[in-house]
Amino acid sequence: MSKSDHTYSNKLNTELYHSKRYCVPQCHKKNIRGDTSVSFHAFPSNINKKRQWEIVLKMGKKTPKNAVVCSFHFQDEDFIINHSPRLRRLKVNVIPSLNLPKRKLDKVIDTPTKEKIRKRSERAQKRSKFVGGLFGASNELDQTQEQTSSDVEELANELIDEAKVQISNKEHILTFDKCIQVDPLYRPPGFKSTIMDLIRNDTDILAFTGIPTLLKFKKIVEVGELIVLRLNYNTEFALDVHHRILLTLIKLKLNISHKCLCVLFSISKSTCSNYFYNTIDLLYLILKPLIIWPSKNSIENNIPRCFINFMSTRVIVDGTETAIETPKCLACRIRTYSFYKGRHTIKFMVGISLDGLITFVSDVFGGKASDKHIFETGGILNKCEIGDSVMADKGFLIEESCTNAGVKLIRPPFLRKNKQLSLNDGVANTEIAKARVHIERAIQRIKIYHIFKNKMPWKCMCKIDKIVYIVCGITNISNPIIGKDGF
Repeated sequence: MSKSDHTYSNKLNTELYHSKRYCVPQCHKKNIRGDTSVSFHAFPSNINKKRQWEIVLKMGKKTPKNAVVCSFHFQDEDFIINHSPRLRRLKVNVIPSLNLPKRKLDKVIDTPTKEKIRKRSERAQKRSKFVGGLFGASNELDQTQEQTSSDVEELANELIDEAKVQISNKEHILTFDKCIQVDPLYRPPGFKSTIMDLIRNDTDILAFTGIPTLLKFKKIVEVGELIVLRLNYNTEFALDVHHRILLTLIKLKLNISHKCLCVLFSISKSTCSNYFYNTIDLLYLILKPLIIWPSKNSIENNIPRCFINFMSTRVIVDGTETAIETPKCLACRIRTYSFYKGRHTIKFMVGISLDGLITFVSDVFGGKASDKHIFETGGILNKCEIGDSVMADKGFLIEESCTNAGVKLIRPPFLRKNKQLSLNDGVANTEIAKARVHIERAIQRIKIYHIFKNKMPWKCMCKIDKIVYIVCGITNISNPIIGKDGF
């Protein structure tokens, strides 16, 4: 049975009204057993919601406890989707809106009646000019107007009540619409958002990845796509090269969990982890060439003022440590435990040129390794020429190694048994400190990457050498450590 078959009666049958088998006033729908074309719904338990239903359904002053409303008074979208028509349930805050009962005053103020009143008033005014029956006509008109005014007032009260319900309903809809308009988490059906939607300028890409500009990030992606194309390098991935590189750099820079990354990139946690470790290899191929050992002429043409007294310096070196998870292997625990830090660490050495560019990165060692061991096994002396100088900290006990290679060692003077440094040693100590501060700044930029701040997972150890190279390569394409005013 369609909703168009829904009929009404102008008279309210009291017996039907008080029977639970029937619907609201003027509705003839019955709760017949086996009839699945109609469902019946009780009034809301909330007093305010119940009052709204009573107003729109013209229930009168008091609604029986067993009163129900049939499904023909609601729109299809008012129901929760259910395959069983007899078990249909209404959504929250819906109000009957179809096949509503008619008012007895719906035809009081119609056009013919208004026209009749207007003509009667005009005739009364004409008669008042020529005859003395003004009062009789006026009284007749007043009586008619009083009766009409009474009907209009009753109708107006009903209209006001209905308007309040409609306004309340509209406010709910408008509020919902506004929430949709301003809620940043709302997305239309089928819409897929990516993390790149959040990255709009250089500041954003720097915050997420450490890459200083969007242009440089795009260049890295272009080189990565070229490597994948030419070497057929891991091409079977759901995410493209662009998003895999972004995912990996975000992990290195912010060190957020794979669980968070899988939400940002709409992939599973295991897939996210696989992308990270696989893309490390790709980024290593892209960024390793940025670690360049410059020629001696290139260094001599770019000497900052703080190195005027150390013109022969070829490289400034220093080591750094970062904490790692405690290994399960006993031998690994022994190799990685640092007595200086008091925990399990990894250690590597970095060398920079006089202008602040990272020119050397050693292999990564366990925290037990000494600075001397890392320096001697790193092969940095093989890159230096006879007559060059290496600037280092006091902890690098490498005099013998440098002497054998024909390289001069520049480091702060030791106090030894003296109570204080001599005047010359004090001046030298100050000058060396001014020059060595730039290696500290370079290491500080490396440590900006949170992958080095927290305890690094043991699983990362298989890629740690490449991770160090990647971060050092990004540091080299960032803003210079020594500004123009330093030259």
